Amino acid sequence: MVKRLMAASMAGTLAVTMFAGCGGSSDSKDSSAKTEDTSEDNSDKPDTWIADRTITVQAYVDDIGNTLPKDFNNTETMKKITELTGIKLDVKYTPGDSDAKVMASQLASGTIPDVIVSYLDNSTRPEFPLLYKAAKDGMFADVSEYMKNSEVYSKYYEDDYLPDDTKNNIVFRDDLDGVYLWQMSIDEIDRSLEYDPDEEYVGGMYIQKSIADDLGIDPTAINTQEDFYDLLVKIKEGGYTDDNGNAVYPLGPKYWGGSVDALKYIATGYDWGVSDDYNLDENGDVKHIAETDHVYDEINFVRKLLDEDLMNPEFFTMDSTRAEEVSKNHNSAIIADVHNYEEIIYSNDDWIPLGPLNDIADDNKEVVHGKSGRGCMAISADAENPEEIFQFFDWLSTKEGQIIAQYGAEGVSYTMEDGYPRLTDEVAEKLNDGDTDYLINTIGAGFGGSGNYFFEFVLTNKNNKDNFGESRPGASSGNSTFARSVQIAEDYPVEKKLVPGLDATAYMSADELADVKTQMDLLDWDETFVQACFDLMMELCGVLGLVDHLEKKDIDSEVEELIAQRAAAKKAKNFAEADRIRDYLLNEKGIVIKDTRQGTQWSYKED
Repeated sequence: MVKRLMAASMAGTLAVTMFAGCGGSSDSKDSSAKTEDTSEDNSDKPDTWIADRTITVQAYVDDIGNTLPKDFNNTETMKKITELTGIKLDVKYTPGDSDAKVMASQLASGTIPDVIVSYLDNSTRPEFPLLYKAAKDGMFADVSEYMKNSEVYSKYYEDDYLPDDTKNNIVFRDDLDGVYLWQMSIDEIDRSLEYDPDEEYVGGMYIQKSIADDLGIDPTAINTQEDFYDLLVKIKEGGYTDDNGNAVYPLGPKYWGGSVDALKYIATGYDWGVSDDYNLDENGDVKHIAETDHVYDEINFVRKLLDEDLMNPEFFTMDSTRAEEVSKNHNSAIIADVHNYEEIIYSNDDWIPLGPLNDIADDNKEVVHGKSGRGCMAISADAENPEEIFQFFDWLSTKEGQIIAQYGAEGVSYTMEDGYPRLTDEVAEKLNDGDTDYLINTIGAGFGGSGNYFFEFVLTNKNNKDNFGESRPGASSGNSTFARSVQIAEDYPVEKKLVPGLDATAYMSADELADVKTQMDLLDWDETFVQACFDLMMELCGVLGLVDHLEKKDIDSEVEELIAQRAAAKKAKNFAEADRIRDYLLNEKGIVIKDTRQGTQWSYKED
């Protein structure tokens, strides 16, 4: 971790250049963030008026970057927001792959825009140590006094409003003398155990319906690793072909390309992690899967599928374009991971959910963490009038602000019906047609994640069901874009179970967490796992208890037994037998034998 930070800091000059347009220079920030003449008479302004200014925002969220309007302040939504508050926004973003690296460089340069918004989810993401250090170093404004007196964020001080990790490890840390980071996306009411088909996107494995029907199976009854393996064998024996006449692989990669991520669906019974491969053991200690025996079962199961040609050999390495192509031409009988909001699922009924498989707790309930938040915000200590910035984002999360942020401007994209906002026919049609250009660049509202995602990301205290009569804009229209997704969610409901806190690592102390993160940085877990599945790069497998070979236990005992037999043969002066055992270990097992003063030692043969 230290080396990474040092490297990132050395790249500071480059980073400063990259951020030149996002309020990075003092001249830029002063000109954009400066409030107009404070003596100006605002008596003719609405009660919601804050200030005539532009707030610069750096978003380390690729979903925001992918949905930013071409002219942010010229959308109907932003024009309405500016009319009510005076605020305009200058939003830049950093692609997700370089979040931490660019953030480190930007923070090291000491030049940051007015506001930072970032993925966080919990206090274990790689961005958190950077943001925490910046807070400790005085780079962010203390917003505690603003928060206490705010309309919405004052709720964060209420007992049991925030999840434990959010409250104790992020917002109200004992080792900080104020509030410098605050988490967003905290729902007003915890509905995490409720199953709402309008909001549930059924993810994981999907099977071709025609194959399931031909085999006469109920996909929802495939709940164990044994059931799953037997199904893959039946598919292979069925001799199915794809749209091009090629043999179908029983199991293909995730829809978005090869990745280890899909293991949480195909090897659930062996998966240790509550999330991110971490969990609590029987003693309450936090461990990574690499520190447990669960990894042996997981790796050996995958190797079994590969060895028996039940899994596409490019499962972990296939690029996204080809993975999508493989899925669309039905070359996979089962897609390892896709969600029902993807066009391949909701455009037809070719695919239906499979499973889910039981986890190590022997049930297939979906793990939820209660009112967890995915986003984090901080205001620069150098920002002009930080109280105005906080006031703006607080207002945005009021009921009035949320309507605009999610639906757009009244009379343009929605009308009020029986006290609830309802999309106009034109906008509903655009939503149903997936016209994202119109939704993002003309209207500019969030639309439940189908439009300008910036607004969805920075809201908190949401309660759409009670406040707006529907879980997301357009859900009650009866003609939702995700009509088939909703139908799938109704037909394949999933039970849920609550695991308090955000993640297992939420229970760790700051020192323990830092130690774990440092250790895990030594191990590229995804790469190590893939290599282990293909029986490569044995050296990497010694980190954090992941053994030198996936079958180390068996190999160790076999090798030691043969070495003992060889020693007995030498003692009996049966040198031919001793040589035979040595040659067998070398040629058949790749084991090199060395006789030393300390005894016989062995190692794997170098390629």
